[in-house]
Amino acid sequence: MAPLSENVGLIAAVTGVVVAQALKPCTHFVASGGRFRPALAVSSGGFPSSHSAFVTALATGVGAQNGLGDGAFACCVVVAMVVMYDAMGVRRQAGFHASAINSLVAGVYGTQSGSSSGLGAANLDVGNHPATDVESEGGTPRADTLTDTLFDEGFEAFVRRLQERPLREHIGHTPVQVVAGAVTGVVIGIVIGLSMGEV
Repeated sequence: MAPLSENVGLIAAVTGVVVAQALKPCTHFVASGGRFRPALAVSSGGFPSSHSAFVTALATGVGAQNGLGDGAFACCVVVAMVVMYDAMGVRRQAGFHASAINSLVAGVYGTQSGSSSGLGAANLDVGNHPATDVESEGGTPRADTLTDTLFDEGFEAFVRRLQERPLREHIGHTPVQVVAGAVTGVVIGIVIGLSMGEV
């Protein structure tokens, strides 16, 4: 059996996702005109898509090591296509939904401080209690906890949880971000393959 250190696909995939994540603060710095956000290096969304880089680097590395006619390469290509389609479709739409929900909660019901937008709706008196049971990745409320809150504690508690910890909005990618991630992954896969003598 070949050692793990000779697995071109795995090494390319890990390298691809690390490079793509590291590029996100840099590309945001350029696009925003000087605003540096290092937290983007460990978050989803952004340019380039690290999901795309991850799966395309894997496919390229497997193709370089096993050949383009190998079944493993075909599997990697199919998985890569599904992941990239999902990033542009379902995950991007989920981000739009999160943005709409956050806007409704902040605009219609006001914020925790009692301020409200120009919509003229009454602010809910939902108190200020820490949401100790809604911790998840990035401080986002877990969907199951929010659902439990809605049915067990009522709508006001549900809104309070969303006010305290808004839903994550940047979880998907635009087509340009996905293509950039795919190109990044392919380039890294080729480079790793060449460096390991497989191309």
